[in-house]
Amino acid sequence: MTITAPATPATTRTIPLAGVSLGYFMVLLDMTVLSVAEPDLASSLHASTAGLQWATTSYTVVFAALLLTAGAVADRFGAHRVFRSGIAAFGALSLLCAAAPTLGALVGLRALLGVAAAACVPASMAMITRLYPDPAARTRAIAAWAAISGSAVAAGPVLGGLLVGAAGWRAV
Repeated sequence: MTITAPATPATTRTIPLAGVSLGYFMVLLDMTVLSVAEPDLASSLHASTAGLQWATTSYTVVFAALLLTAGAVADRFGAHRVFRSGIAAFGALSLLCAAAPTLGALVGLRALLGVAAAACVPASMAMITRLYPDPAARTRAIAAWAAISGSAVAAGPVLGGLLVGAAGWRAV
């Protein structure tokens, strides 16, 4: 028989904050991680420089274009539901990107990945607002969310290099 201590309010909010932060980390990581894989991607899919640009930016352009719309969707259907759906779609689409047989398929899948990513970000902020109604606690939570997720921008090229070196562009 195991006896566990009852969850404290801080504990019950820390775990969801970590999950939301890691979701945003994943979204930001995907913006930078593919750029390191471009030489391997070019040789594997016989991509031109223009094709490589589309592969790396289709995600970012769609993501940025849909942030406001995704916020409205999260308001209408619930931040938690939109965030979970966005994370699930992001995971599935990432696997499909890894299996992309052509550059055109990769560009299209990365654009769809941008849609899933856009669903995650405003929903994550709304979830933090609900988890932390006290302004001081919310400020600390947003700082942690930004620090964790912001480290993805720096980690992307490093992690991308390790993955490409170990298993090729499909690993990213």
